[in-house]
Amino acid sequence: MTRFTRLGFVLAILDWSTFLAAAEPPLVTVIQGDLPIVLSAPHGGREVVPEVPIRVGRGTTQFVTVRDDNTAELTDKVAALLEQRLKRKPFVVLARFERKFIDVNRPAEHAYESSLAKPHYDAYHAALAEACRTVLNRWQRGLLIDVHGQTLEDDTIFRGTNNRHSVTRLLERSGEAALSGEHSVCGVLAQRGYAIFPPGASRDAEHPRYNGGHIIRTCGSHVAAGLDAIQLEFGTNLRRRSVLDKTAEDTAAAIAEFAQEYLPTKQAAEGKTD
Repeated sequence: MTRFTRLGFVLAILDWSTFLAAAEPPLVTVIQGDLPIVLSAPHGGREVVPEVPIRVGRGTTQFVTVRDDNTAELTDKVAALLEQRLKRKPFVVLARFERKFIDVNRPAEHAYESSLAKPHYDAYHAALAEACRTVLNRWQRGLLIDVHGQTLEDDTIFRGTNNRHSVTRLLERSGEAALSGEHSVCGVLAQRGYAIFPPGASRDAEHPRYNGGHIIRTCGSHVAAGLDAIQLEFGTNLRRRSVLDKTAEDTAAAIAEFAQEYLPTKQAAEGKTD
């Protein structure tokens, strides 16, 4: 899989060259895809941001600086496995910087405390916005998966959709089954033995701590320029190095099954979207 190094952006696909040249900060990985799927991982980075101090969180609510361990690695693996399964690439946006310097899953006023951090924050959100625009232009709809880690329940995956708001168009188009049925992302993961919250086809409210952050609230399908967006919070035991390949395999299988059931297989430019 193509990666972007600290030396700057290396282009995966040339038709993003203008966008990426304008988004010069190097601590974001951006891969253009050819599937109506976007993978985001904002909290798995390990890099120091040069000349940017560690955040102290004065006046900030829900202040967290801890890395979501192995979520960047999990996302890389899921992307590679999706390409194997579907023979095309998802779009990928990964933060390579440590969360203690910048938290891109917060509004800008709560995300960083140094002006030197702003270009990195802006680059991440510009890449997400561009990916969403590209997917909508090509397919009219798509899926954004925002990958996180949680420590509350080690063996559980918490689903976050801002209590269904970020999947507004999915529910209108395909109904409840697309969110929690047997071919949904969480439905397939449940069939593979994972504890999911909210469970099954329940209409229970999502956990208030994990019901979705800034990314799905600004990029979900309740927003005109957004995609159907789901935040997945993987428990600690599901992100251990020893099981990461299995978690990635099962997650890729779940996303692939959802894509085959609910996402278009042809680009709009070909005159078909299903």
